Amino acid sequence: MIAAARSRAFAPIFLVAAFGGALSISPASAQKAGGTITVGLELDIPGFDPLKVGVYDTAALTASSAIFESLTVLDANGKAQPRLALSWEPSEDFKTWTFKLRPGVKFHDGTPFNAQAYKENFDRQKDPANKCRCAFYIAAVNSVEAPDELTLVYNLKDPAVNFPALYSYASQNAAMHSPTAWKTKGDDYNRNPVGTGPYVLKSWTAGDRMILEKNPDYWDKDKIYLDRIVLKPLPDAQSRFASLQSGEVDLIWDDEYDADNIQKAQKDSKLTVHTYVGSGATVYAMNTKVAPFDDVRVRQALVMALDRKKWSQAVTNGLSRPASNPYGDGSWVKCKDDGALAYDPEKAKALIKDYGKPVEFKTLVTATPRGRTNGQVLQQFWKNVGANMEIEQVDQATIPPRAFQRQFQMTPWRIVDLADPDPQMYANFKTGSPVALANYSNPELDGLLDEARTTADTDKRIDLYCQITRLINKEAIWFWTFQNTYYAISTAKIKGLPKMYSGVIDVSHTWKE
Repeated sequence: MIAAARSRAFAPIFLVAAFGGALSISPASAQKAGGTITVGLELDIPGFDPLKVGVYDTAALTASSAIFESLTVLDANGKAQPRLALSWEPSEDFKTWTFKLRPGVKFHDGTPFNAQAYKENFDRQKDPANKCRCAFYIAAVNSVEAPDELTLVYNLKDPAVNFPALYSYASQNAAMHSPTAWKTKGDDYNRNPVGTGPYVLKSWTAGDRMILEKNPDYWDKDKIYLDRIVLKPLPDAQSRFASLQSGEVDLIWDDEYDADNIQKAQKDSKLTVHTYVGSGATVYAMNTKVAPFDDVRVRQALVMALDRKKWSQAVTNGLSRPASNPYGDGSWVKCKDDGALAYDPEKAKALIKDYGKPVEFKTLVTATPRGRTNGQVLQQFWKNVGANMEIEQVDQATIPPRAFQRQFQMTPWRIVDLADPDPQMYANFKTGSPVALANYSNPELDGLLDEARTTADTDKRIDLYCQITRLINKEAIWFWTFQNTYYAISTAKIKGLPKMYSGVIDVSHTWKE
């Protein structure tokens, strides 16, 4: 059996966190019990039943981080620590992980959390008959077994040297729901969630507010300080910021596209801007099976035409940080040479001239102000080097199905902040993967991806991932735009907010001065 201490032997693998929940370490004297925090969310929450909602968005994750729990949690250094699991052990090939669960934990309805309850959560999502969109995210798991009350066994299709760190936030797949609750409540369960977390749902008025109250029976209640959390959907960015300034709310979600608000808050002594530099990046994928992207010269030319600093200034007042690889400053993968194609419009023009045919194509953008702005910036960059791009505006919800069905020439995408590059890099670039949007196949790239996911040595893995990004940059099948940076703005009285791994604002362990 490998105790939690064993995971520290793999600590470099976990240096970048997946999602949610790391606890801030502060002097006990600074932590004040009691009070209420009101959080302004960017969206209304549609519900919590994975079978109904499929995926938790950022707003839902703020609530789920208080209502539910996952197997592990990430500390301030990005290392996996025990939560519902006390310890874990991999098989030699990293395809089987055995977890020992925390005893004595109960769901909010008083029923016990144990390995069988965990297995029922997994089986419900995995069952094809339930047609859960959430099943896509656990496709790499063959099965979950519960050999006894406190032992849980994950059987994976492929090796995963970092698996515990990937189950460290209350996502649609990792949050533990009471089987009794979903069976008895039926369709009503979606708006009446029952977890093991530090807060219990008290009331919920759609479009207005959700009220969570402290769980008196929580297994670690001495580290929970607030009496109540109020979550209010405030979709308009300016109204959201005004609510913070007026004191109506204590904390709000924000992002780089609201640069004016962030920069105002940075100058206001009554406010605090919380920033987390994550791994990953916003990206665009080119479909290499259709013209003109079936020619590497065109792909390289379009990448060389990009002035990311000017782009950042145009859309976020310079807050967005240019990306040259899929890992970012928040990742433990650091490449001295990532093979990035430098901004060189003259060389881009020469490549297009050498191509010898008109370069004309469509790019999908979201039918939103920011989508249109990004499209217009790209359009001008490419016009400057002799390429003609047509903007195709679509509803944001249609981009994933269009991408998966390869119904595009160029599409926006994102590599999210994860504890390890493997899940996304393998899915995005391995030949035959449903998420390999570029339709690109390269035996050399496949071999590097296979080796990187089965090697436990961190330095070797870094070298492999740097080789991978050099090959991708050379072939220009995707291009990286900006690194992932996450923001929240609060009154200066809010303390203890952990790092916003993958953009999750987890207020469950905060307090108010």
